[in-house]
Amino acid sequence: MNQTTISEDFGEQLALITADTPYAIESDSDTFVSELEQKVRKYMYSLWMDAQANKLANYLEKRQAAHFAQLYEFSYGVSMYDSDQSISSRSDILAFMIIDEKASYKKRLERIRLQYKRFREICELLSVEDKELFIRYFEQSQKVDYETLRNAVIRNLTTINVRYSRDEQTAIPKK
Repeated sequence: MNQTTISEDFGEQLALITADTPYAIESDSDTFVSELEQKVRKYMYSLWMDAQANKLANYLEKRQAAHFAQLYEFSYGVSMYDSDQSISSRSDILAFMIIDEKASYKKRLERIRLQYKRFREICELLSVEDKELFIRYFEQSQKVDYETLRNAVIRNLTTINVRYSRDEQTAIPKK
């Protein structure tokens, strides 16, 4: 499991719920998609990725020990048997690389957990009905009526936009 498979799952789910609707996704179609529909789908994708982040983080946590163990599985090649030209092991560099990889892995997990937290925070700002709909579709991957989901996203577009815009502003380094 990784973000690519989660993204592909979103595409499959969206195709499934838009089938036989005016919003159906067809790769060979030249159908114009309105600006509103583009926004709706953009935020649907973001909400999907955030909602699925908890599953990804849990998966990565389960794999963490195995991943860290793999960092220590290395061997030095032998280029020549002549002792005058041996390969330096540079264990200090390897140690720093392992430390860096462990820190990066943990930071990635934290970032993914924050994505899920953002989804939950957005849901808390919604009506009970919309919150349940969002959780059913985005987090639990249950099939829902596209028109109902689309209308819920449109109703909450401002709230969703404000939350994502705030994160975009804090992510941009100030000069």
